[in-house]
Amino acid sequence: MAQPEADIAVENCRAWLEWAAAQVETCLADDKPACDQLLASLAKMLAPAAQDSAAAVLPADSTVIQKMSAVVVAVQSHDRVMQRLTHVAESLRRLQEHLGDERQAQSAESWRTLREKQMRAFSMAEERALFLRIVAHGDGGGQEMPLSPEETIEIFMPESGLGRP
Repeated sequence: MAQPEADIAVENCRAWLEWAAAQVETCLADDKPACDQLLASLAKMLAPAAQDSAAAVLPADSTVIQKMSAVVVAVQSHDRVMQRLTHVAESLRRLQEHLGDERQAQSAESWRTLREKQMRAFSMAEERALFLRIVAHGDGGGQEMPLSPEETIEIFMPESGLGRP
């Protein structure tokens, strides 16, 4: 007996979601050693200055300050990208699992619960706002995302370093 077209579509969708999540996870794994090496190099470079505060190890030249500031901004931007990619991979995995359970895939309540869990998983206000605008708007349209100061602060996880979940 032939498999129904809806089942074929769901299986293909699940396979693509699995591929997409694996690709993102591979990028994250490949990036981690390079980022760790960069941070270790920065720490090593700055360590003498912290240990010997009486002697100026680094010149107080504005060029050095500007270069260090640019490095810090670049590392922070990179960290935000890595956080977002981590959230994408996790979201793709959740969606792939959800589609794999026929009972959940057919339940409007289950989809609502999945969206709520996804919203709570985001650590950046921009992620929540984008998610609401694109995905959750099908729930009843134009939900606005309230942004209080507490909601705009990134949640960093100290055990993983530099905000990486």
